[in-house]
Amino acid sequence: YASLVHTRRLWRSSEKLGQMNAIAGLKESDPQIQSYALKHINSDVNETWSQASLLLGTIEQLYEEPTFPNRELAALVASKIYYHLAVYEDALHFALGSGSLFDVSETSDYVCCIVGKCLDKYTKLRQAGETPEPKLEKMYNAVVDSWSASKDVGQLKEVIGLTIGSRRLDLLERALKQILDTEQGKGLLKYCLDMAIQHVYDREFRQNVLKLLVVLFQSEQYGPPDYINAMHCWILTNEPSEVSKMTLDLLSKKDEAMDDLAYNIGFELYANCPPAFCKAIIDTLAESDVKDLDSAKKVTHILSGKVTSELHLHFLYDQNQADVSILINMKKTIESRSTVLSNSLVIANSLMYCGTSVDAFLRDNLDWLGRFTNWAKFTATASLGLIHRGHVKKSLDLLAPYLTSAAGGVSSPYEEGGALYALGLIHSPVCHDNAVSGEPVSGNPQNQGQGEQQDQQQQPQQQGQQQIINYLTDAIRNAQQNEQILHGACLGLGLTAMTLADEVICTQLKDLLNMDSAVVGEAAALGIGMVMLGSADKEICQELMEYGQETQHEKITRGIAMALSLIMYNREDEADTLIETLCSHKDAIFRCGGVFVIAMAYAGTANSGAIERLLNMAVTDVSDEVRRYAIAFLGFLTFKKPKYCIDLVRLLSDSYNPHTRYGVAMAIGIACAGTNLKDAVEILERLAKDSVDCIRRMAFISLAMVIIHQPNGSEKVDALRKTLDERIKVPGHFFTVDACPEGKQAVPWFRIESFPCHLFEQPNSLDKNQHGASNCGVQWICICFCLSFFQIYSLSSVRSPRTSWSAHPP
Repeated sequence: YASLVHTRRLWRSSEKLGQMNAIAGLKESDPQIQSYALKHINSDVNETWSQASLLLGTIEQLYEEPTFPNRELAALVASKIYYHLAVYEDALHFALGSGSLFDVSETSDYVCCIVGKCLDKYTKLRQAGETPEPKLEKMYNAVVDSWSASKDVGQLKEVIGLTIGSRRLDLLERALKQILDTEQGKGLLKYCLDMAIQHVYDREFRQNVLKLLVVLFQSEQYGPPDYINAMHCWILTNEPSEVSKMTLDLLSKKDEAMDDLAYNIGFELYANCPPAFCKAIIDTLAESDVKDLDSAKKVTHILSGKVTSELHLHFLYDQNQADVSILINMKKTIESRSTVLSNSLVIANSLMYCGTSVDAFLRDNLDWLGRFTNWAKFTATASLGLIHRGHVKKSLDLLAPYLTSAAGGVSSPYEEGGALYALGLIHSPVCHDNAVSGEPVSGNPQNQGQGEQQDQQQQPQQQGQQQIINYLTDAIRNAQQNEQILHGACLGLGLTAMTLADEVICTQLKDLLNMDSAVVGEAAALGIGMVMLGSADKEICQELMEYGQETQHEKITRGIAMALSLIMYNREDEADTLIETLCSHKDAIFRCGGVFVIAMAYAGTANSGAIERLLNMAVTDVSDEVRRYAIAFLGFLTFKKPKYCIDLVRLLSDSYNPHTRYGVAMAIGIACAGTNLKDAVEILERLAKDSVDCIRRMAFISLAMVIIHQPNGSEKVDALRKTLDERIKVPGHFFTVDACPEGKQAVPWFRIESFPCHLFEQPNSLDKNQHGASNCGVQWICICFCLSFFQIYSLSSVRSPRTSWSAHPP
């Protein structure tokens, strides 16, 4: 045993001596001896790197010597030594110089580390718009080619992520074609589509990726074409002509299976596309050779929205389980003389029965509604539009008593204005084409005889989109500058013509905007924003900006700020110039507009740059209103990643600034609607006990939005319902009613026609000494909203099996 131990010691000593002699060979001047020393070090670098590091300068000199025969080996040895010294930048530099000796397919820790550094550096340079050096690009290409040849799904996904992250469309195409030859090809292609949608912030590059994917989805080389995903790519690239070609191709095959696929595409298009997109496809089908086929007519019928709207309407009507006793109890509790409380109850009723066409509560309380005056009448009439949303067949019949004096009429312009707005609410979710929607509605009913109108009412009507647009434009011409009627007509026209980008309609609304009436101007600006939704029309934006700076009416300026955000909806980096202009404006309202544009342009993208900008404005802007908006509209950016929103605003919920806490409550309500996330509920429950009343109000509204789809019997639902019921029965013990300050009038701040603006405006009166009575009424609106949110789509266990409510909250 002693002899064996002695032998091992001698062997180790000799081995160590051999290593020292090999390292010492680097000091020789003979290139062969130096090469031998490098090979010996490279073969056992994990043991000899510490001794070899003493001669690292010599190894670097050998690499830099042009005449040295093993320069690449010297570079590889230097790279490994720097790796062990944790100097990874230099390790990558020399690894790039080692050429073919660096094998990217190895799985050693050294190779994995260097490959990771290479990919990070290459991606960073590409995203910054810089050109990587040839050696770095060569190694990157080698890594992608090596991983693309793998059959491991995880590694193939990494290839897709790498090529997308580094903006290498050529490598992505080559990798995808290799991947499609595998069993997981189609699934990985869908994974690539998801990656492009969720993680590519560069709009131009994303469009290029989608165009590449649509070619692969439609290719028959790798199996049956995937028309559904191809359609989604064309939708995202805004190419209705390509979708039309694909639909015509399916219909021209005259195959039952292809016809069914075309019908499915029609339903997907109606559910995911703006009306203008569907209308373009309808027009193409009407001019094609297959227009006389039954299948083509069915596709047109589906794209027009009739099928979906009717099924949705019947489903909501049949499965409606809203509890009308909630409304009855609230009506008994409130004071009949309070306009604000009555308004809130009417709004709650419209939200509870939205789309069901059940207006029994209003019909049973006509005497109560008859006592409404001025804008309260406007709100009550407009609420019919929400209740009958999508009930387009008899929209004019439903609203005829409020639209024409010949039918028994109305003398109040508030009712007529509300009815015109309701008409837009009814028709906003549908896209009827003229060819299949019946006879046009010519002119304003005020110009028709009573007998003629009664004949029309006796026949079922199907008013198409263009007919209703004509009706509303006639109403504007015949309004004789009546502010209330024009207000409702502008909003109704904007809703009905949403996304059409019609220049004639836009010009008509601009003429109303130039009247410089606060009531009409605000509605006209919003109408322009809805008509031009997502168009990014620079000329319109410039005109609105100039007029917004000239007008003295704050309401018009706010309307213009919101219109600009609607025009830039989903345009992402195309809106950056406008965002910069608005965010640097000296007027706080325009800076609020900058926040609106950021939220709409980058809605759902979770863009890091947009989020960073909002957070920066939330802590640096001098206006509390801007700061509140900046926090609240984080919800729009992150609604596809609700947990991310919670992480962003969690610490802000403890802010000393009440405007910031209000924004946190709103952001969580927007981003987490229908998710019932535990963390969201905990934050909102804490804010519901805040010392500031309007923060409690928004916390309750957001709580209702977060748990909107939870069935009765859920712990959180029952607890919140119980709390709200207690507040309704004895509102005084929760909200303090103070008299208005002398010389000030408690004006109701909320009207349904301007819900977004005024809901956000109210927190300006955070001072408890301002408008006390009005604030108490606002708290009632909060309670009514919360209870109504519980009732929207209250379908219990009876739900459409094809509908994913949790994935697409209303």
